[in-house]
Amino acid sequence: MKNQRNRYNRILLIDRMIASGDMPTISELLGALENAGMGVNRSTLWRDLQVLENEYNAPLDKKDYIAGNERRTGYIYTSKTFRVPAMISSEEKIKSAQMMASLLDSIRGTQVYDEAKEVIDELSTEVPVTDATGTAPLKISRDARIIFIGSPCVPIPDDTWNAIRDAINANQLLKFSYRKIGDDGCRPVSVRTVEPYQLIFSRGNWHLWCFDYSRKARRLFNLHEMSDVRARDSSKKNEFVLPNDFDFRLQTPGFFGTFHTNSECRIKIRLSGYAAKYARIRMWGGAQTIEDESGGKIVLSFTTTQFSPENCAALGSPVLTWILGWGDEAVPLSPPELVSLWRAKVESMARIASSIS
Repeated sequence: MKNQRNRYNRILLIDRMIASGDMPTISELLGALENAGMGVNRSTLWRDLQVLENEYNAPLDKKDYIAGNERRTGYIYTSKTFRVPAMISSEEKIKSAQMMASLLDSIRGTQVYDEAKEVIDELSTEVPVTDATGTAPLKISRDARIIFIGSPCVPIPDDTWNAIRDAINANQLLKFSYRKIGDDGCRPVSVRTVEPYQLIFSRGNWHLWCFDYSRKARRLFNLHEMSDVRARDSSKKNEFVLPNDFDFRLQTPGFFGTFHTNSECRIKIRLSGYAAKYARIRMWGGAQTIEDESGGKIVLSFTTTQFSPENCAALGSPVLTWILGWGDEAVPLSPPELVSLWRAKVESMARIASSIS
């Protein structure tokens, strides 16, 4: 097992040198291995190169070239994208992989889960390392002392998922029917054509971040509300150029989940009790500040694109939902549109509460 691990480490170094495109010679490979504390003789290096070619399916070849006045023969890959898979090579990395295996449970039931689990399973059976005593092979197993808990996942039909993935991978326009969450069926389902940028998993739901042609703006769509998902008519130009700033995280930090508006505003909230303590240990938006007040109260202030003063009544906001969730421990101070929405909700709840005997 120790010899297998040593060979794997040598092959990783050889792979890096060949993939660099510098066309290393046998002498240069031997020298690099020696400098890395993995020195071997020429015969062992030849066997390593055979393993690289035969077991790792490396597209290995030799090429003659002139360096200065010297004719040399160096090694190359005929495919520039080939690299030896980086397997786990230490006990500490094994522990990290255990956490990764636990993290996968938070996306169990989604199409990504099976693909990711397959990678973890391959590592668990092919990792050429031993435990700290050097006597027993290490395997990846679940670590029940470090776990990740996520929301239950809403299932997405395979045809919807595959159509979106294919469009993203090919930068192709996507067309689908969409019913907004909360629609009661009175309004017709809309048909959208979009440039698909990203799939985002948040709180048990998958969302598509994209540019919506009908709204001429970037939008988020819940995959569960999409139907008849397909590439746009192939007879039309069906490709788009992915913009440099496509990443959702560049537009909205996402402190309140997958919600986005096209305007930025500053939020100010007075917090008390446990809400004040909890708010101190998190970042809620840009340019965040916290002002201390008497009685353990604080005023939390931050900028966000996850509340729109112009469209808050129609769109709602996770910021308002978060404030309401703290009950009397959270009171919005600005902007006035947020205060008005909060007051209306509180008064409505008070009327309902007073009607209950």
